[in-house]
Amino acid sequence: MMINKLPTLLALSMVVLSMTGCSDRIGMAQQSMNDIRNQPAQPIEPPPKAELVEDFVYSASTQRSPFLPPSLVNVQGPMTPIDGVRPNITRVKGPLEQYELSQLVFRGVVISPEGQRYALVQRPDGSVASVKVGDYLGLNDGRIVEITPTQINLIEIVPDSRAGFIEKPQSLVSPIS
Repeated sequence: MMINKLPTLLALSMVVLSMTGCSDRIGMAQQSMNDIRNQPAQPIEPPPKAELVEDFVYSASTQRSPFLPPSLVNVQGPMTPIDGVRPNITRVKGPLEQYELSQLVFRGVVISPEGQRYALVQRPDGSVASVKVGDYLGLNDGRIVEITPTQINLIEIVPDSRAGFIEKPQSLVSPIS
């Protein structure tokens, strides 16, 4: 009969020993935390001094922007005065002018038998429309000025910081290069 109780006694002794181990670990952690709390405070290094940076005056504003492809610079021409650029509010808007450019996807180019180049643009609903140079895209009166095999280049009329409008080049690039 003592043999039957042996596994039970072993299991009970293991439980008691494991609980004793837990209390020792908790006590050791509490003692370590108390030791840390009783140590004198360590000095904190002061933050580094900020270096003064000289103002930079951009003097190349009259030159061609390095961010524009040369084909758009030739189309855009010189910057027009603040009173010269305005969106045409009487123009009938095209079907692709109700979407942000980021919502439209350039899917490819089709060339008609007469040689006219058309770009295929996918709307957010998945339908595809064809556009040609001179058509408009996007919410900012984006007029298409060039269609290449990999992108559609256009000029948008956007508000600027001086309460006027400026022409800004933009591109709709094919997701597959």
